[in-house]
Amino acid sequence: MTSKILHIAPFFHGGVGNVSLNLTKALAKIGCEVILAAPTKIPSELREFVTQYHTLRAPTLKDPFYVIQFYSLNRVRIESTVKLEKPDALLTHGPLVLATKFIRDIPIISVVHGTYANEIRWMWQHPMFGFDRVRYITGIYASYRLDMELYKYVTKSSNIYLVAVSKNTRRELIEVGIHENKVSPILNGVDKERFKPMNKDFAKTMVEEMFRIRLRNKALLHVNPGPRKGTHILIKAFAILKRIYGEDLMLLIVGRLGPKTYREYVEKLIRSLDLERNVVMLGYVENEKLPILYNAADLTVVPSYSEGGPLITPESLACGTPVVATNVGGSPEYLNLVHLNELLISIDSYDFSHALACKCVLGMSRGYRVNHAFIPSWKDVVRSLINIVNKITI
Repeated sequence: MTSKILHIAPFFHGGVGNVSLNLTKALAKIGCEVILAAPTKIPSELREFVTQYHTLRAPTLKDPFYVIQFYSLNRVRIESTVKLEKPDALLTHGPLVLATKFIRDIPIISVVHGTYANEIRWMWQHPMFGFDRVRYITGIYASYRLDMELYKYVTKSSNIYLVAVSKNTRRELIEVGIHENKVSPILNGVDKERFKPMNKDFAKTMVEEMFRIRLRNKALLHVNPGPRKGTHILIKAFAILKRIYGEDLMLLIVGRLGPKTYREYVEKLIRSLDLERNVVMLGYVENEKLPILYNAADLTVVPSYSEGGPLITPESLACGTPVVATNVGGSPEYLNLVHLNELLISIDSYDFSHALACKCVLGMSRGYRVNHAFIPSWKDVVRSLINIVNKITI
C-alpha cells in the first residue's frame, strides 16, 4: 500500500500550479506522507501538509527548453532525494518526468495536463501578427513535438506511467505512439470547500462592490482568455447575443489577454462591434475571488480550441453555474457528469461564433440546475492516482 509520496512540482501558479498545490493537499488529507520538491519557495498554505521540502534549481529558459534545463539542473538532486527519502512512489508533471528516467525501483506517475494536438491544427489562423505570431507558433509546435518524443521515450521504462487529465488527452497521447496500457485518464478535481453554490443575488452584489461595476440582468463569464481559449470567437458570438438581448447583457473577462498583437486585435474588435459598454475586462483576479464570480454569472463560456483538463469548467459547475464549452479536453466529461451535453460545441470550422451564440442562448434560457455533487473533488482524484500506483508492478 502506497503511503509515502515524493511529489516533484514545477511551480504553484497558473493552472498546472493550481493542480500541483491541490494534489499535495489532497494526498496529505487521505493519509499519505508527502515529500515535496520544486524549483520555487513552498507556499505557506502547503507547509502543514508536507513532511519535508526539497528546493530544486529553477530553470531560466522557457518552453520548449525548460524541460531540458530542468533535467540538467535537477536529475542528480532528484535521484539523491529518492535515496534519502525512500518514497513508495514518485508523482510529477508532464515532461518533467524526464528527470526521473533513471530511477528504477519505485513507481513513477506523471500527470499530463494537455498535448497541444488540437492547437497544432488551429493555431495558424489565430489573429496574431509579426513576431508574436512567429514566437507563438514555433513555441507551441516545438513544445508539442519535444513533449511527445519525451513521453514515448520515458514510457519505455517499466515503472513509468502517465495520467492524462481527460479522455481526449489520453487519446491524443495514444495517437502519437504511447501504448494504451501506459496512460490512464483521471479528471482534475475541485476544492469543494471553496467552489460551491451561494445566493446569486448576494454574489452579484459582491462582484459589483469588489470591481466597482454595475451588472446587467444577464452576465456571461469568460476566464483565462487568449487565442487558444477562443476569446476572439466569443467576442463575435457576444455581438450576436447583444442583438438578441440588447443592453441587458454583459460579458466579464477574467485574466490577461496574452500576446500584444492579439490583445490589440480583441480590443479593436470590441470597439468595432460597439461592445465597449457591455464587455468588461477585469484583468488578473485572485483565485480566492473566482467562486464569487462563478456564482454571479448566469453562464460560464469556455470556447477553447485546445484544452487538457480545464479547471474553469468544473469550478463553475461546482458553483452551480452552467457551462457552454467546446468539445475538447475534459469539458465533455464534466458536462456529461451533470447531464449538460447539449451545451457542448463541436469545432467544425475556425469561426464557430454562430454555433457558440446559439448554445449561449440555450444555456441562458433553459434555467438549468447543476448537480454539483457529481463533480470530482481533489480527494477523489488522489484516490484514483493511488489506485493506479498500487496496481503498477515493478
